[in-house]
Amino acid sequence: MKGDSWYGYIYPKALDVMPLPKIFTPDIAAHSAFSLDDTGDIFFTGGVAGGYGILFLPEYSREYMLGLLNSRLLEWFNRRIATQMRGGYYSYEARFIRNLPIIVSTRESTLHSRMVGLVEQMLALQARRAAAQNPQELELLARQIEATDRAIDALVYQLYGLSEAEIKIVEG
Repeated sequence: MKGDSWYGYIYPKALDVMPLPKIFTPDIAAHSAFSLDDTGDIFFTGGVAGGYGILFLPEYSREYMLGLLNSRLLEWFNRRIATQMRGGYYSYEARFIRNLPIIVSTRESTLHSRMVGLVEQMLALQARRAAAQNPQELELLARQIEATDRAIDALVYQLYGLSEAEIKIVEG
């Protein structure tokens, strides 16, 4: 390693892509926990108790993909293919998430625009919740977050063409 802080990096892997905008996920989680780093300022470790960054080509919207990846449908799918850990945790390692069935929608489509709008709304609500000071505001934001989450799931079900019976299975 070179430089004064050579000891700061044990394994210099992917240092060229870490500062890029990305979606990242912990490699082990109780549920889908994909997050957006739209500036490239967030770094994380890999391996056990670390995480994975997902880079997208410019023609793909990170917000659209974030909505899909955090949906109940793709979480349901991941639980069928991923390793289950003790305590109800699942693996979100690359070998599993790369097999998730992603429906790519063009930026011009109505569904794409609605998904991006809902995800942007969710990100804004989450930021407001992090800054909230009083219990009433926290309760209101929790209800708005839950409603937005349900709207994203409904949009994903529509995008994937699920029937009412299939939705009941996913929501089990």
